[in-house]
Amino acid sequence: MNLILNRDFTMPPDGWYQFAPMGEFPHAGADVIQVVDAEACTAMSARFKADAAVANFAGLLIDFDHFSMDGSQRSEAAGWVTDMESRDTGLWGKIRWSDIGEEAVKGGRYRFLSPVWARSDCVDLGPSTGSGQVAARIRPVRMLNAALTNDPNLKGLSPLSNSGQSAVGSGQFRTIGERAQQKGNDMKAVIEKLVNHLGLAADATEALILEKMGGLQTVAAVTDLQNSLSALQGKYDGLMTNLKAVEGELVNRHLADFEGVISEGAKPFWAEQLVLNRTGALAALGDLKASRQEAEGSGQGANGNGQTRKPLHNRATVRVVVPAGDGSGTPDAESKAVKIRNRAHEIAGAEKIPFGVAFRRAEREVIGQ
Repeated sequence: MNLILNRDFTMPPDGWYQFAPMGEFPHAGADVIQVVDAEACTAMSARFKADAAVANFAGLLIDFDHFSMDGSQRSEAAGWVTDMESRDTGLWGKIRWSDIGEEAVKGGRYRFLSPVWARSDCVDLGPSTGSGQVAARIRPVRMLNAALTNDPNLKGLSPLSNSGQSAVGSGQFRTIGERAQQKGNDMKAVIEKLVNHLGLAADATEALILEKMGGLQTVAAVTDLQNSLSALQGKYDGLMTNLKAVEGELVNRHLADFEGVISEGAKPFWAEQLVLNRTGALAALGDLKASRQEAEGSGQGANGNGQTRKPLHNRATVRVVVPAGDGSGTPDAESKAVKIRNRAHEIAGAEKIPFGVAFRRAEREVIGQ
């Protein structure tokens, strides 16, 4: 087996790993037989050393599950191949692991390496008729990259190997043309989204797309607009705060103007009414005030000097007795007093006005005063 790790998840101290064992390996997805022999390993090693001799060579990429072959997936590096050589047991390479790659390997999350070669980097060895099936035999002469995987296709590797997925997107075995086609499809999808966003027809020309894009707001312009909106929002919030303060002050002033008409318990109700409908509330309070003044002005003393009666604040102890024709209290008078009280409660509850105001209205209704 071509394990990257032994059963104890211990990495080799020299940093060398097997990428491919010697042998012939069918690839059902590509309908080929991959021939990995001494000639293939020697050619791949020589090609790697030639590429490595070029300035700024970073090494061959090792990714996770061939994600770098799929434009819709992430492509973080698990490591980089920094050297390669052909051995009697197959193709071997020296790997410099990235932080996440080393963690994944040491933790046992990945145990195999999966080499990738393009069809254009393989030599055609002619058809094979083994097992009654005709398949092309090819010999890879250059390794494109590799991936960490747990599903190797090249059986016999020392864990870390060739993915067994047959889909083109797996990156296990793709031709240059297939990769170019995938990138073209990805770019086409991006262009379609851009055209839709710009409100253009699907067959819009490149010149029209570029012209439309030229009219888009720059990031700096959008930032300026956002800052302006934020400043306006701040001014609006400040004005609303000041307006509420003035509104509260005006309500308090109106409540003070009707101090003798509105009881303490009724102040919250009238404060709300003054906010919701100031004109209507002031009109109602004006009527109540006039009614109070009229009731107080009609009470004359025994000497007829016109002095105003003082209101009875201890209403719970007052019993209204309407004098009968002979001047004495009668059951009829008691009945009227009850009616006045009950009617006053009805008016106060229905119209949400102080009980004293409601009582005076009920008194006028019952006894006709």
